Amino acid sequence: MKKFSVLLMFFSLFLVSCNLDDEPRSVEVTLPIESVIIPQIMELNIEHEILIKYRRPTTCHLYDGFYYQADGLTRILAINAIKLNENNCQNAEDEGPYEVIFRFKPTELEIYHFKFWTGTNIDGVEEYLEYDVEVN
Repeated sequence: MKKFSVLLMFFSLFLVSCNLDDEPRSVEVTLPIESVIIPQIMELNIEHEILIKYRRPTTCHLYDGFYYQADGLTRILAINAIKLNENNCQNAEDEGPYEVIFRFKPTELEIYHFKFWTGTNIDGVEEYLEYDVEVN
């Protein structure tokens, strides 16, 4: 009886862990930033708020934080989202814009270069809103 219980448990786990659909339930996507309110000057080792506005294309796109890349004194940002693979997604481009706060704490007495991704143009070139911020 004990062997049967163990076998039944493994078979149940196998059935639960198998996904018969080849399509994932969701995918990670990056959304463009529409506009930014950023301080012109920041203070060293003080956390500053950067207001970022974006729109989601459909109701199946859910905010999932920031894409953030640091390269020297350059910071690249975009919006991370999860897109649910649902059949009932509605157009959401007229909603919003949604506002989120990015907190940044400079650690160098330099000029930081911020690049906020606004999308890709028809030629496939990445486009950005760019700002230089001095740290005192």
